[in-house]
Amino acid sequence: MNKKVFKVITAGTLTLSLGIGALFGTSSDEMAQAKTVATNHTSGITAVSSAKAVKVSTTFKAKAKLNMRKDTSAKAKRIITLKKGAVVKASYRKTVKKKKWYKVTYKGKKGWIAETYIKKYTKTKKVSNAVKGNKLISVGSQYLGVPYVWGGSTPSGFDCSGFTSYVYKKAGYGSLPHNTGSQRAATKKVSTPDVGDLIFFGATPGSSKITHVGIYAGNNRVLHAAGNKVQYQSVASGSYWAPRIIGYGSL
Repeated sequence: MNKKVFKVITAGTLTLSLGIGALFGTSSDEMAQAKTVATNHTSGITAVSSAKAVKVSTTFKAKAKLNMRKDTSAKAKRIITLKKGAVVKASYRKTVKKKKWYKVTYKGKKGWIAETYIKKYTKTKKVSNAVKGNKLISVGSQYLGVPYVWGGSTPSGFDCSGFTSYVYKKAGYGSLPHNTGSQRAATKKVSTPDVGDLIFFGATPGSSKITHVGIYAGNNRVLHAAGNKVQYQSVASGSYWAPRIIGYGSL
């Protein structure tokens, strides 16, 4: 009488081993081969499910709307949807079937997101108005005494908008057109100027037509190309320039 022995393999595969003789015409060699295949199959399943998570500390920004999942699979349960532009910090990374996944935290929830829909994010530090303004005045003051030249935009000679345009570019704070009206349009209107903001003037008191521009230097002074050279002048009440001020602009 043949003796039957049953053995359960970890992944749920059932292998039947026979004693003396064969059941249903299956040889012992065939059974051994089947057992080997089942074992290898089981090992493969284990390898996938236990993909190693590597600890990371990287900040990402969502390139598009995407789902955070409970596991590293597009079929895994959705935890929450991240909006485009959402910034998240990753704590772990897994590579599954050559695809990278990151474990992140978003709105108090933790889960996995695919690398396909994210990009590395570095926050740009905003330069304070004081730092920006001081640098602009520092750069501009290097050209004190440079002669006023109509249409000039170089250290050999400046007109008013040529000077402001040159200083802003030299200081690294953007490009301004070489025209007073265009500079007004390129800047944000402010009611009270910070150091480094532009001051726009009219030719006569109360005029609404911009004909001149300079850089506010603080303490009721303007740094500009006016008269016959680049110079500081007062914009305090009672000064020549005060009643000619039309407005202020910040870039």
